[in-house]
Amino acid sequence: GRPLHVPPLQPTLPARMEKERGRKRPAPATTPDSPLQSPRLGAVSETCPDLCKHLRREEKALRTDTFRSILNGELIERSIEAKELVSETHGVDSHAAAVEGGLVKKVLAALHGTHRMSVQLTTWLGTFTPPLSVGGNAGVSAEVQDGMYSNMQQLVQTCSDGLHRMLAFEKERAMMRLKCLEERGGTSEERLSVWKRYEAALEENQLHELRKTCLMLNADLLCVAHTLQNNAEHLSTDQKQNMTMF
Repeated sequence: GRPLHVPPLQPTLPARMEKERGRKRPAPATTPDSPLQSPRLGAVSETCPDLCKHLRREEKALRTDTFRSILNGELIERSIEAKELVSETHGVDSHAAAVEGGLVKKVLAALHGTHRMSVQLTTWLGTFTPPLSVGGNAGVSAEVQDGMYSNMQQLVQTCSDGLHRMLAFEKERAMMRLKCLEERGGTSEERLSVWKRYEAALEENQLHELRKTCLMLNADLLCVAHTLQNNAEHLSTDQKQNMTMF
């Protein structure tokens, strides 16, 4: 009369799975076939060796060219040129005289050339690492390099803004001349009188803009030169430094 005890059924596995239960699974590969397949890129020098070789080659060429052609050459020439342009723009009586004498073209050429040089300087600065040994800690060196970068970027901005403002004045002249002289309303003598008054004010502002641009260009070039002279020792190319600014 006692009930029989029936043990619970155990789940049975196929013979192949039974054999694989005790087998250790192979460890996943530490370096995948493509770095993009990994959730963490890891050391770029190991996963992207071609990129690192390219960067080392380009940085070496950029440093060599910048030291030879800019720091010991073009930067000095641009500073001297900007100082001469300041004197020349303050020596003319009107913007029209500056245009006729070719002074405006000289200022435009100086802005274009200095812009290219300053962009190369900011790229060159980004190839360095602030060393931990300078200034006592990493923060001081990083702040120094950031200040150097800001001064160079200000030179880039001065050239771009000067070119854009000069273009805006020429556009304003063309539009207002067309509006004053060719649109209907009033007699031709009245429209001409309005344009003459506006042209005089526009000429004065264009001459002021030309002088201001040259003054700012000269000041920023000297600021960059002084910054490099006083803080170049804070730059390092030591590959062991892990902290980079840019």
